[in-house]
Amino acid sequence: MRTTGLITSILLASGLYANQVSAWEWSNIDWQISDGWRNGGSEFNCTWQAANIWMESDRAILNAKSENGYKTCAEMRTYNYTRRGRYEVQMQAGAVPGTISSFFTYTGEAGTSTHYEVDIELMGGTNLLHTNVWIQGKQYPQDIDLGKYGMALWNMERYAFNIDEAGVTWQVFSRTTNKWVTVRRADKPVTSYMQLFVNNWISANPQFPPSNYNNLPAYAKYSYISVQPWE
Repeated sequence: MRTTGLITSILLASGLYANQVSAWEWSNIDWQISDGWRNGGSEFNCTWQAANIWMESDRAILNAKSENGYKTCAEMRTYNYTRRGRYEVQMQAGAVPGTISSFFTYTGEAGTSTHYEVDIELMGGTNLLHTNVWIQGKQYPQDIDLGKYGMALWNMERYAFNIDEAGVTWQVFSRTTNKWVTVRRADKPVTSYMQLFVNNWISANPQFPPSNYNNLPAYAKYSYISVQPWE
């Protein structure tokens, strides 16, 4: 759930972002970093800030926080566009009420015929995995209770989705069965190529997630990302 915005390039001058350099090429992927702007619309309640992203023990840390009432958040997107394939992540959500930690593909202008998107969104203040696919601006959402699979969004867990010719399949690596388990299938063909995103943000929508932000910092942690194109 997002609208488009301008990516500002980050200059690594005077070592200011030296502790973040490895995040730009993390998981063997070249990333663009969102910085200095807000999403339009009524869903986002923070400004993307490059300084909210850094590396710790080969993990990408994306911070969302409020300082003196000024809310900032973190986002990275790929330069490359992909479509069919397997998209896999190991991540721990920020898990703070009112925040969303995400792994998703996106292209186009939100709510229009150009809008295609496939979502993994972890909803702070709950133990819900929000899955969604947008086709030409129309969404098909479904929430998954991670507790059914022995999982918790505040733990480091593994998630994935596959995009094939006919639609999208979402999977989780279940702690209960110790294997990948399919949690949803949507037969909605994704015909557009998309960029891959990760972000951690504060929501302005009291229903998404169904919890209110409590002004605590939210640290989403990403251990690895894997993209396996099928075309």
